[in-house]
Order: sequence, then C-alpha cells, then structure tokens
Amino acid sequence: MSLFDRLLLILHSLVVAVLSAVVALAKAGAAPLEWVWETPHFRWTVAVIGLLLFLSSLRLLFSAMRRPKDEGVDRLTEFGYIRISLDTLESIASKAARGVKGIRDLTARVRFSSDSPSSVGIGLKITVDGETPIQLLSEELQRIVKKQVEEIAGVEVSQVSVLVKDTVQPERSRIRVD
Repeated sequence: MSLFDRLLLILHSLVVAVLSAVVALAKAGAAPLEWVWETPHFRWTVAVIGLLLFLSSLRLLFSAMRRPKDEGVDRLTEFGYIRISLDTLESIASKAARGVKGIRDLTARVRFSSDSPSSVGIGLKITVDGETPIQLLSEELQRIVKKQVEEIAGVEVSQVSVLVKDTVQPERSRIRVD
C-alpha cells in the first residue's frame, strides 16, 4: 500500500469515526441534526463529504485487492539485472512439491523474507494421502522445495513452512460377496 493510500485510509477512518459519533449522538437525542438539512449550504457540504467518502472507499478497496505485478527478486550479473517474479518462484515450488510422493493437493505462496531482502520464505498448504507419515513427508517436502528453488532460480530460501490442511484416505475397492 502506498503512502498516499495509507494517509487516505487514516483520513477516511477519522471522518467515518466522527460521523458515526455524530449520528449516534443524534439518535440518542443529544445532538439535533435538523439544522444541517434546513441550511442549503450544509446540505451541499454533506453531499460532497458523502461523495468523497464513497470515492475514497472505492480507491482503498481497489488498492487493497491489487497485487503489484513487478514484485520479484533482483539479481545483478555482469550483463545487467535479472528479476525473477514471485509467481515464477511459486511455480517452481509447486512443481517441486508435486513430485513428492504422498502429496494430493497443494498451494504455494512466496513472500520476501524479513531476514534479508534477497531471500524468500515459502508457504505451502498441502493435502496428504493419509498413508505417509506427515512428519517425514513434511520434512522431505521442505528439503526438496528449498533445494529446487535455490538451484533453479538462484534465490536463497530462508524457510519453507508447511500447513497440512487435510488428509484424503485412499478409496478402497469394495469386496463383493455373492
């Protein structure tokens, strides 16, 4: 979120808080608001404030949902810069993880590491087959994903976190007795 968006969020929150307090006081009978609607220039002020709140709400909503497309890890070579996007690193991690026996489904997320701006952390949400021990499967998954991302992309991986979200029991064929 940019500095402008953060300042807009602070201003938006303050205005909404003040308006909420005024409306609550008016409803309780402590602050009559009839004078706002009776004076023509106050009506226009209220309309403009409402429009500005609506527009700032839309701006904040869209800026919160937008993911910068150019996020990536930069490498300097003798020929120039190389930027490897986080989406590319997620694809490498997913492909490496799918090769591990016992994984049924997974999603991968790559974030910049707080330790170093040139390293990343990888988060994996997995569904396992229910036959392979989860501890062994997770450790193998961490080792393989870290190794593959570091070898293929040349990016340091500070950690690989695994969340086992579900197990799927294998379907067993029914025995038919005649």
